Amino acid sequence: MYDTAPAADLLQAAGIDPDSLATIMPRVDPATVKVRVAPPWFRRLWAKGIVAVALPTGVYVQPIVMERFRAGAEPERWGPLIVHELMHIEQWRRLGAIRHVAQYVSDYVRNRFQGYGHWESYKAIRLEVEARDAYAHVESGGMR
Repeated sequence: MYDTAPAADLLQAAGIDPDSLATIMPRVDPATVKVRVAPPWFRRLWAKGIVAVALPTGVYVQPIVMERFRAGAEPERWGPLIVHELMHIEQWRRLGAIRHVAQYVSDYVRNRFQGYGHWESYKAIRLEVEARDAYAHVESGGMR
C-alpha cells in the first residue's frame, strides 16, 4: 500500500490554514483530498522534473516528496506545492475532464508553436499560471 496523507494535514504543517483556500477553491475540501505516493507505473509517465500530479481523485507525489512531508523537512516547499496541486483539482472540477485536458494541452501546443521550449511552454499554460497564483493569494492573506 502506498503512503497517503490528507492535504489538510500537510497544509497545517506548512503553516497554511486549509480554510483560507475556500474562496479561491470552493470545490475542494483539503480535509477530503488525499496526497498519495504515485505508483511506479504512473511516475514513469511523468516528464523529468515533475514531483507531483493532480487528478480529480487526489494528488500524487514522488516518494521523496512524501518522505520529506513525513520527516517535517522543507515545509516552505510543500505548502506551495500542495496549494498548487489543490488548485489543479479545483480546475478539474470547475472545467470538467474534457475541457481541462483540452485547455491544458492546447495551451502547451500553442506555446510550443510560438517557439517556447518545453519548460517555458509548461510554465505559460494558463492553468499552471492560475495554480501558481493560488499560493501567492494564500501567502498574501487572500488580499489579491
